[in-house]
Amino acid sequence: MTGFDADLGFYLSALEERMDILELGCGSGRLTRALAARGHRVTGIDISCEMLARASKEDTTNITYLCEDMANFSLQKRFGAIIIPYNTLNLLGEPGKVKDCLQHSRNHLQENGLLLLEIFLANAQPVPTENAKTFQFQIYTTPDGGKIIKETLKHYREEEQLIILRERYRVRPATGKGEDLSHSMKLLALPHAAWVRLITAAGFTITTQYGDYSLSPFVTGKDSRLLLTARAQ
Repeated sequence: MTGFDADLGFYLSALEERMDILELGCGSGRLTRALAARGHRVTGIDISCEMLARASKEDTTNITYLCEDMANFSLQKRFGAIIIPYNTLNLLGEPGKVKDCLQHSRNHLQENGLLLLEIFLANAQPVPTENAKTFQFQIYTTPDGGKIIKETLKHYREEEQLIILRERYRVRPATGKGEDLSHSMKLLALPHAAWVRLITAAGFTITTQYGDYSLSPFVTGKDSRLLLTARAQ
């Protein structure tokens, strides 16, 4: 995600000036730093202490990082806005965990506080069947002239409404020995209506829905990206 900022405009369009913001699943602080640089006071939480250690090596002006589980967190503060960026809710993998995350978010918002999130919608594009898998690969050039080959295998578990992603990285430096790395992720693949029910049941009123980073209106069944704003009831 280094250098990626296509989603930044969505958040900036909805936020007021100099807000207290909580970012869930902040990772290495890509979005956190961009918002803090514009005068917001940002608290970023992530379950990966390793990612937070990487984030802390960068500029931390107006930023507080905490190692917390976004499905079960308790902070002694309420925020004007909470951000759950780039499909992070999908990564919780279970509707129950999403429900817990949204409820904790509601409890940490100020009156009429703002929720901003991005969700991946699998039903808007072809999904592999239970027994089929799809395969993709990308090649990146490293600063030393080497290569990183990324392979992605995907399959769908219909009963659980999960997409299973397995990513393999073949690291081939210009000199020296290479290595192979891999990890797996589960993406909750709920339809749009199910996400809406979870959000409203947690005590939010949905105010806007966009289908892309240019903030075009969301179209059910067509858009696989949902950028959503909601207010705490």
